Amino acid sequence: MKTQHPLFSQVALTEDLPQYQLKQGDTATIVEHYPMPESQEDGYSLEGFDVPEITIEVRASQIILLSDYLREEAILSKFRNLSEQRQQQLEEYLDFLLQKDQTTPVS
Repeated sequence: MKTQHPLFSQVALTEDLPQYQLKQGDTATIVEHYPMPESQEDGYSLEGFDVPEITIEVRASQIILLSDYLREEAILSKFRNLSEQRQQQLEEYLDFLLQKDQTTPVS
């Protein structure tokens, strides 16, 4: 099932959009949702980006809720501050957890 972001949600870009001079992490507001058939990706119109009177259309995979983006950035910042040895240990532990999660039946 596809995730639909609510109208007027604050989102961040997951990739650069050079045609608009926008970078990953730039933020905007969803002003329109374009549902597509299950086999295709939904679309969204965004406004904001400190660019007045411009609406940009993106695919669902090009945006993430701002709260999720900020949480991911906080985790990555902590990860970058770890020693190389601790980063390796954490990566191995995360791999272990992912493997366990895939093999554990959901109740």
